[in-house]
Amino acid sequence: MARRFLPSRSSNVSSFVKASDLSVAHQWRGRVVDLSDHRDSAGWRAAQALALEGAEVFVGDSPARDRARRFDQLAKARGLEHLTLQWAGESRGEILSGLCPPHAEKIALKDAEVPSEGRENPTGVVTLVGGGPGDPSLLTIAALTAIAHADVVLLDRLGIALNVVELAPAALVIDVGKAPGRHKMPQEEIHETMLAFAREGARVVRLKGGDPFIFGRGGEEWRFLAENGVRVEVVPGITSGLSVPAHAGVSATYREVTRAVTIISGHQPFNQSELSSLVSLGSTIVILMGVATFPSTVAGLREAGLPDSTGVALLEKGYTSNERHTFTTLGTAIEDARSRKVTNPAIIVIGDVVGVREVSAEISEAQG
Repeated sequence: MARRFLPSRSSNVSSFVKASDLSVAHQWRGRVVDLSDHRDSAGWRAAQALALEGAEVFVGDSPARDRARRFDQLAKARGLEHLTLQWAGESRGEILSGLCPPHAEKIALKDAEVPSEGRENPTGVVTLVGGGPGDPSLLTIAALTAIAHADVVLLDRLGIALNVVELAPAALVIDVGKAPGRHKMPQEEIHETMLAFAREGARVVRLKGGDPFIFGRGGEEWRFLAENGVRVEVVPGITSGLSVPAHAGVSATYREVTRAVTIISGHQPFNQSELSSLVSLGSTIVILMGVATFPSTVAGLREAGLPDSTGVALLEKGYTSNERHTFTTLGTAIEDARSRKVTNPAIIVIGDVVGVREVSAEISEAQG
């Protein structure tokens, strides 16, 4: 049975649809709304958003609704029911076809430009969107716009924290997130899924944690889609490699402490030559996906001559309610990480900048 993450019904319509799409933005519970003259994508998105708010919405014969149902059928044909968090064609509220009562409120909508709609064999577009470190307030305006106008959203594991269902009330939302060693969908299948929906004419958003091109495989996805004739757009995101340390008060390039920062993937163990080069460079070392290899990394850096007094910050679950910081030094880092049971997702910062962090930004080191 598909898991569901339903949005709160207490938020405003503007939480779901851009302010420019609706002429008003306030509570709609119990009101009757006439959208029967709007048969485009904006009309269907507005109907979904207003119905979620508790309004009774009347729509006419809606090609946009039929289009949404077509994407749902494609997802079922590809066997994606177990990964679907939200179906595009479901009303999720009171949406009715037929004559609208005379007392209903009429709303003027402005649809987004969708060049492919109406063509016999449309080709959609895929937008690679960086979701940032996990706090929805750190999404860019371009990211919010792309999500609000999406037909299909393929969601990364870290993107679930963004509560994307609230931001895309009329989209098919599919969870394709990956955890270390546990992939709900192989990368090659993610490629093929984006291609299949784009060929069906969908506006596809590939929502990725952080920035799509910082260890996010955005380049691979772009190349695959481009080679298959699909237009790709890119919305950069705030990378967790720099924003999470900043949130903990750690400046990666603190003046007169270091003039360089190296962001590196710790998914695979480093060889001694790589670690020696990092020590020689003297930069701040920021490691993503490095918890499993952390003991060997620390041992190798010490062997390469990095002093035991060098500061280390292990920053878990940044920008979430479960955020936790562990500040230590290279000499005791392995023991401290083990005793604190540090787990992914975590950003690891190694360097003297850790010792000059802004204490006012800290979360208590004793926090469980």
